[in-house]
Amino acid sequence: MKRIVLTLLVTLLATGTAFAAKYDLKFAADLANDQFKSFAREAGAVAAYRGVAPAEPQGLTGFDIGVEASFVDIDSDVWRAVLNEGTTNPPSYLPVPRLHLRKGLPFNIDVGAMYAQVPDSNITLWGGELQVALLEGTTATPALALRGSYSSLEGVDDLDLQTYAADAVLSKGFLMFTPYIGAGVVQIEAEYTGNNATLQANLQDQSLTEARYFAGVQASLALLRLTGEVEYLERPIYTVKLSLGW
Repeated sequence: MKRIVLTLLVTLLATGTAFAAKYDLKFAADLANDQFKSFAREAGAVAAYRGVAPAEPQGLTGFDIGVEASFVDIDSDVWRAVLNEGTTNPPSYLPVPRLHLRKGLPFNIDVGAMYAQVPDSNITLWGGELQVALLEGTTATPALALRGSYSSLEGVDDLDLQTYAADAVLSKGFLMFTPYIGAGVVQIEAEYTGNNATLQANLQDQSLTEARYFAGVQASLALLRLTGEVEYLERPIYTVKLSLGW
């Protein structure tokens, strides 16, 4: 079973890479502030932490480790303005494969962390989460949790970008399936950190607050968990996660 799961994890990561294009980020000297603001909003959506999990707490011995791939619907015109010169056709969907782990703690608390390297890009992401289940859920009642998270975009010399998110998640298990829905806000903080004098004068620090909504379902079979999620954060985002959990 574990060998099969590991094979599937590698396949999922390879699939994300196969859809990738060349899109290293590099700001041109004539980049306007409104273009930077639009890019900060979209990059924040790419970087934002995704729990990709129901509201039920995992319990003190609970653990979940796996990989996921998000496909983010991006505005090609916005990204074309900040990509290396010569990259004329940004992808319609940006693939973001992640390593993701979660651990159950006492008092209905779960913690998690993720790491991502966007294929063929200088974009690296990392982040963490803290989830508290207000209602554990029973056979007759749903579970309700609050989740806080942080993420950081690294690898781009001229950009400092972080996100902070707060979400509410509601879920209810049925046999091997646990559907869930959620909503929250994502705070995006972006700053140009390069040494180009023109861009230093023209590009303002961006502080953006965006609403997001998501729904998904987790299917569990023995130790194997497969989770699919659809999110709307300014633009559609589709995520699938394959993990081992107990």
